[in-house]
Parts: sequence; C-alpha cells; structure tokens
Amino acid sequence: MDDFTSYWGILVSLLTAGSAAVVYFVKNWRDVEALKEQRRLQDNQLAVLLEKVDRCQRAATEQEMQYRQAFEMKLQEHRADVAREVALLRRESKTATNRLHERLEALDKQLTVSVERQNQLLDSTRRQDQRNERMEKLLWSWPNARLNEE
Repeated sequence: MDDFTSYWGILVSLLTAGSAAVVYFVKNWRDVEALKEQRRLQDNQLAVLLEKVDRCQRAATEQEMQYRQAFEMKLQEHRADVAREVALLRRESKTATNRLHERLEALDKQLTVSVERQNQLLDSTRRQDQRNERMEKLLWSWPNARLNEE
C-alpha cells in the first residue's frame, strides 16, 4: 500500500491531466460542431439571400423589359402619329400649292388678256390718230380752207 500511496499524487495528477485533456478535446469538439452548425446556417442564409437577389434581379430585368416594350410601343405610336401628320401636312401643302398655281395661271391669263387689250387699244388709238391727221389734211385741203387763207 505504500506503493500505492506514494504514487497517489502522480496518479491523481495523471487522471486530472487526462480528464482535463478529455474535457479540452470535448469542449473543442463541441466548439467545432457549433462552428460547423453556424457555418451551415450562414450558408443557408447566404443561399436564401442569393436566391432573393436573383429573384429581385430577374424581377428588375423583367420590369425593365416591360418598360422598354412599353416605351418602344409608345415610340412607334408617336412615330406613326408624326408620319400621319407629316403626310397630312404634305397633302395640304400640295393642295395649297396647286391652288396657288391655279390662281397664278388665272392671273397670268388675265394679265395676258389685259396686255393684249392694251396693245389693241394702243393700235386703235394710233390708227384713230392717223385717221384724224388724214381728216385734218383733207379738211384743210378743201375749198373752205382756201377761203380761210385769203
């Protein structure tokens, strides 16, 4: 028994050290398991967040496409409206131009007629002046004209 009591302190120290090592390893194992669980939770949260980001991105992309399509439709409608207005304005302009050309032609005809009439009047006035001169010469050449001279 003396042997046992002499080694009692060493044995207690070994048992204490062994139990401390076991407790240390168990604690570390629990910490590692807790870290693994925490990592798994974070991975799950990350997956959920990534899925949420993907959904938001898809929704934003779809919304942008809808806005683009709506914008394109409005742009096409606007272009069609502008094209219709331009065509209408061109027709109106062409009609107005044709009316102006008709009026100009009518004015040209009237001007031509008035110039012809003016020329006719000038010719008839010249002829009348010539006749008047001849008549004066004839009248002065008659016997009454001789009487007036005496």
